Amino acid sequence: MTRRPARLFSSAMIAAALVSALPAASAAESDDSAFFRQVAGKWSGPGKIVEGKMKGTRFRCELDGLPIEGDTQGFKLDGKCRAGLFTHPMTAIFIREKDGYRGRFLDGEDGDGLEVTGGSVEDGKAVIALRREEVEGALVTNLIGDEDLNITLLIKGGTRYVPVIGLSLKRQTDPFSVGSVD
Repeated sequence: MTRRPARLFSSAMIAAALVSALPAASAAESDDSAFFRQVAGKWSGPGKIVEGKMKGTRFRCELDGLPIEGDTQGFKLDGKCRAGLFTHPMTAIFIREKDGYRGRFLDGEDGDGLEVTGGSVEDGKAVIALRREEVEGALVTNLIGDEDLNITLLIKGGTRYVPVIGLSLKRQTDPFSVGSVD
């Protein structure tokens, strides 16, 4: 196996963590904005590479999500993922445009990252199209209630998509928040 597939799996792990909450262009604008707000906040949880050279590798991610508002609509995610003793910083930016989404993970397809090429949102599930050079992929993200976010990264192999990475995040709440008593 060459270095390119190993780099792809590394980038795929990063992508799984970073793209965790991005709806795609075909959903109504208000649905996209609502989804962006729902996934904003702090998320943490375990993941596992389920296919490929690094199969069985477990990792943990801690991510901060913020919707981008104003003239540009979108989502920014920053944080880190750790596998064993190694920690890797994560950054992703996703911007809504008239005809779809553009975005990148890390430094995009020109570096060691991935490019967002499109997608859709339906019934609380975001399916995001990804690309790195000649490799196509998809990220399926499910927001389950307000506290759980499940992510599966798939890579296209021949005519079908093969699951490569799974990630389960939980919303992190402030343990010092105090509610009012009436």
